[in-house]
Amino acid sequence: MRLILAAVMTAGLMASGASAQTEPREIGPLMTLFPHWQDYLDLPAEDRSRFTLGYQISSSQGVPAEEIQVSYSAGDIRGTLELDAHGRVLNPPDTALIEAAPIAAVNQPPGSMAGRMTFEARFDDMMRISPHDAVGALDQANRAMRRVGGVAALFAPAFKTVIFVFDGPAPEAWAVRADMERTPLTVQEDRVIYRPNDRDMRNVSEIVLGRAPAFILIDS
Repeated sequence: MRLILAAVMTAGLMASGASAQTEPREIGPLMTLFPHWQDYLDLPAEDRSRFTLGYQISSSQGVPAEEIQVSYSAGDIRGTLELDAHGRVLNPPDTALIEAAPIAAVNQPPGSMAGRMTFEARFDDMMRISPHDAVGALDQANRAMRRVGGVAALFAPAFKTVIFVFDGPAPEAWAVRADMERTPLTVQEDRVIYRPNDRDMRNVSEIVLGRAPAFILIDS
């Protein structure tokens, strides 16, 4: 999608760097690493209850996420971005931090770090998901894409897929019908793929996962 690709390119340029380096270097405004985050926060709460934007920072030279340190400062404000094992930012800026306009620094040299923006689904129960909630997450993300992307969004494929991403190999997962008949979902390495609007998924009452995923992507 054009909106996502633009976000990836912008964040990648600002977060360029890789390999082990202990001396932080400035890379510019922190918010450059979070394209469209303010647009997301500006959406009414009821229009973003089932999805959020995700931001990942990674190294093309294989530096583990736990060794990448992105810090920021603005006057007396100091902080560090928290990354999980996938490089996902666990503490995106709140309104107060956005207004402070901090400058970011990274402990990696220039050359091979990148940032990526994703859409993520949000469910109350991560192991038993209602198809209604899954469709709601896709619908909200599609509406947000059209609102933020403007004319460019007309050329982007619609979100139709929910991808459960796990730490390690994905477990078995099933689409369960009212009569308790189970259909296995597609499993690909660390991911389970679910498309709620596919014909064979239309009379499903519940999605059941073998264990909770690390996060849930929304894709085309």
